[in-house]
Amino acid sequence: MPSKFIRNYVCYYDGQQEEMYFEHFSRIIKENFNNATITFRKVNKLEVLGKMSTNIPKIAVFDHDNNQKEFEKKVKTNSVESIYTNLNFDLWLLLHKKKFSCSIINNDGYQDEIRKEFGLKSTDNIKNETIIKKILNQIKLKDVEYAIKNANEIMNSKIERDKKIIAKGKRKFYYYDNPSMNIHKFFEELLEDIKKNNNET
Repeated sequence: MPSKFIRNYVCYYDGQQEEMYFEHFSRIIKENFNNATITFRKVNKLEVLGKMSTNIPKIAVFDHDNNQKEFEKKVKTNSVESIYTNLNFDLWLLLHKKKFSCSIINNDGYQDEIRKEFGLKSTDNIKNETIIKKILNQIKLKDVEYAIKNANEIMNSKIERDKKIIAKGKRKFYYYDNPSMNIHKFFEELLEDIKKNNNET
């Protein structure tokens, strides 16, 4: 019988989509793994999270949003693991249903694709709480795994070009032009730990 797997996080979220997604992920884990519990406790200000003294892992989830200066400021917060999507969180949602590796310019560039893939109306506001719930209700464990697969393919296909960007000193830290993210690695590693624990006898 596998031992109880418990993982707690203290979190800052850039927006409602991120917060609701992480809570939804907790429910997915509860539904699929009887011995696993994942919790995310929200902190309203990134500055507060950065100064907290705690043994619980601290994570900050945010987007690039075409604001490089603000993005770099957030991602360098001390003692906080930065979980990001570039250009925005919509990309991560879309990857649950579709491979999408195009670079976009506008912050709303993924929205039509999301409406299509999640069966929404063309006028639906995907930032609205009710619509976010409709989207999340269509995301199951297999969809999270598909998003991770799609994200890894994107990042692997860009690795040589992205290495050159870093080598030329065009980034103050390790992140890449869109489409880009590291959010998939957080969920990939967490799922691997859960599954490994679940297979223990």
